Amino acid sequence: MKSSLKLALMLLGLLAGSLPVCGPLNSQDAAKAEGEAAEPSFKDEKYKVSFNQGKEEFKAGDYRGAGKSFKSALRGAAEKADKALVNRWILACKGSPTLKQIELMRQRNLWNEAYDQLLLAMQRYGETPLRAPMEKLYTELDGALFYRLENFDFANTSLFTQKYGKTFVKDPRYLVNGTQCLRWVNTRDGKVGQLKLASVPRNWSQYNSVEFWMALQVSATPEVYLMSSGGKKPGAARTAAPAGRSVSICLMRKVPLKKTRAWQYVRIPLSTFKSQGGATLETITDFRLQVQGGKTFNFLIDDIRLRKKNPKAPAGGARKR
Repeated sequence: MKSSLKLALMLLGLLAGSLPVCGPLNSQDAAKAEGEAAEPSFKDEKYKVSFNQGKEEFKAGDYRGAGKSFKSALRGAAEKADKALVNRWILACKGSPTLKQIELMRQRNLWNEAYDQLLLAMQRYGETPLRAPMEKLYTELDGALFYRLENFDFANTSLFTQKYGKTFVKDPRYLVNGTQCLRWVNTRDGKVGQLKLASVPRNWSQYNSVEFWMALQVSATPEVYLMSSGGKKPGAARTAAPAGRSVSICLMRKVPLKKTRAWQYVRIPLSTFKSQGGATLETITDFRLQVQGGKTFNFLIDDIRLRKKNPKAPAGGARKR
């Protein structure tokens, strides 16, 4: 699974704007882990005692008491870097009730709400001792909520071919996550460009949205098509086709994109797709991205996935609020 705290923090970058194309952050992650494990130095032994007491109180769940102990220790921190280490613990005390609330939301079957709130919490507390429990919770929620249609980590050259403008990119400078992504450019003949995924769930009514990453190297306006076999009931109403033409049975939606070369996280609610020809979310046959013919385009795409609705609470489970 590609999910990680790094990816979650990348998603949070979109709250303030678009993300730059970036490579792996392994060295930065290692530096953060080293910083979290570092112990601050103090001017006097009594401040170290206060710091250690705060850690014990934090471990026991007494965040108010831990906060007071860490503030006492802060007064005796030896250097600026030592104060920064103690301040991380103080910030973790402030964030611990938020993390408990998010865990409670998950227990109440509010998985989507918990996931979105966790992303916000990561933005503020991701470099404190709360990092490990947040990463664990993120992995759990991400694994439960998302169905991955394609992450392009396996170079399927029979499905994605250079003949139709598709190549795989492994250069870390161009990756948002994982080991590779897909580059898609227009073909010389100017025909309609299409990316098709046939291995998809048939019933999409259990999902909230379709989501993926895109980075425009040359601006384009792709459209998403959810091809359908029609209504669930025999004889469902279908759009009449003009003489000599046929009507595609599908749900369609333009991809909302900013004009930037940076990676963008695209989230399209399934409720916003327009039905054509009697198409329904219960009868999806394949997923398609399409770019009109005669257009010059060049973009990167990665990690196409579906976000599930909140799972049903088990019998006798906690009640929704």
